[in-house]
Formats: sequence, structure tokens, C-alpha cells
Amino acid sequence: MNISSAIVYAKPLHETALRAQLTALPGVEIHANTEDGRLIVTLECDDDEQSIDLYKTIEHLPGVLSVAMIYQQTESNPDQELTPCK
Repeated sequence: MNISSAIVYAKPLHETALRAQLTALPGVEIHANTEDGRLIVTLECDDDEQSIDLYKTIEHLPGVLSVAMIYQQTESNPDQELTPCK
């Protein structure tokens, strides 16, 4: 599983439509936005190739100025996540 976060820079007049398009994409979740059109999103994909394809899809959505990956993690076996220490 590939989990990453990104900032999507949107044209201010397109933000509402872009939010709808982003939330319609599988594995994409919007966590925050700013008044100047930045959207903080996470992407969950099965593998790196699917993640790359999803970034390309987002980059080509109408109203997107740019996409900047902030964090990326690959889990080889997500069912065996570490539990926090007590």
C-alpha cells in the first residue's frame, strides 16, 4: 500500500469544482484548505504505479495549478502495522 500526502494548488475560482472532482477519485481525501486555494490531501493506493497514475490524474484536473507531494510511505504488509509502545 502506498500512502502519501500532497498540497494541491487550485485556481481560486475553480476550488469548489475541484474539491468535488478530488473527492470523487478513489483513495483521495481532502483534509484542509486555505483561502488562497491550497488543498491538503492524502492518497491511498495499492502500489507505487497506481499512486503515480493518481498524481498525474490530479495534475491534469481543470483548475489545478500544481501538485506538490509532501510525504510518502510504502507499506509492504499493511495488515501488520506496528502498535504504539505503552
